[in-house]
Amino acid sequence: MSNATLDANKALVLAHYDAVTNRHDPEAIRAQLAPDFFDHAVGKRMSADEVIAHSAAMHEAFANLSAVAESLVAERDLVAGRFVWRGRHRGSWRGIAPTGHHVEFRGMTFWRIQDGKISERWAEVDFAGLERQLKG
Repeated sequence: MSNATLDANKALVLAHYDAVTNRHDPEAIRAQLAPDFFDHAVGKRMSADEVIAHSAAMHEAFANLSAVAESLVAERDLVAGRFVWRGRHRGSWRGIAPTGHHVEFRGMTFWRIQDGKISERWAEVDFAGLERQLKG
């Protein structure tokens, strides 16, 4: 795979984080996902509308939500990244009432890119650490 393709794959993943987390851009999300996108973290195929609904819920729960790549690596059709998310808890999240706390949590995600679209995702996000911040 050429360096240009690997760079394009990384750019797609960064654009996806921008669309889902930093800006909540439904049209960009629709353009980025393959029609048969499979999210291994939830164990099912997800439509673009389901990903958009997840993005909307996160933005309702956390004000000023942002994600920043701490590292990003591409090989073959995979992009792996370590990310940090930040925001302020302003709405209910997993049954936890709004606290107003500023939060920061991290995770690592692998993305499979096929034909210029995101086709699969594997994610390990430190939601336990996030819950500790909200309950602490």
